[in-house]
Amino acid sequence: MEETQFMKVMTWLQDSSIAIWVAESETIWAYPTMLTLHTFGLAILVGSNAVIDFRLLGFSRETPIPPLKKLFGPMWVALAINALTGVLLFMSGARVKGLVIMLYVKLTFVVLALIVLLQIRRIVFDSETRPEAATLPRASWLAALSLCLWAAATLSGRMMAYWDWSFGEY
Repeated sequence: MEETQFMKVMTWLQDSSIAIWVAESETIWAYPTMLTLHTFGLAILVGSNAVIDFRLLGFSRETPIPPLKKLFGPMWVALAINALTGVLLFMSGARVKGLVIMLYVKLTFVVLALIVLLQIRRIVFDSETRPEAATLPRASWLAALSLCLWAAATLSGRMMAYWDWSFGEY
């Protein structure tokens, strides 16, 4: 059976020297470090996002909203770490992971959560109005949606290890 173009690309990724190093190296600096950095990045990104979301939902009302804008810096750094480590982790097993449906479900939730995060930033932190006034209906709804999307992204990422739903044979 002839290999599809998609699988040729997946093979090329998996056979790259960096992917082989991540997947097969016995050093702690390879796969274990990538996975650890990916987990820390997720914790910083989703945790900081949750702080903003919960504040917009009315928790900890004594905490002023404007200073929470400072959380976006660490969130963008964590997102960059997650993107880099995620690509490296994917490459280490691209022929299999490229066919796993849950990967695409996870990435869809991540993209949607980032779109919602950008909307929250625009409405609450880049607004000309006082943030407290902007937090009411739309920002609260977006904050609740954000929490659900990040939970779904995290859950679907974990499910990749357990549900073997794929687009075809590896």
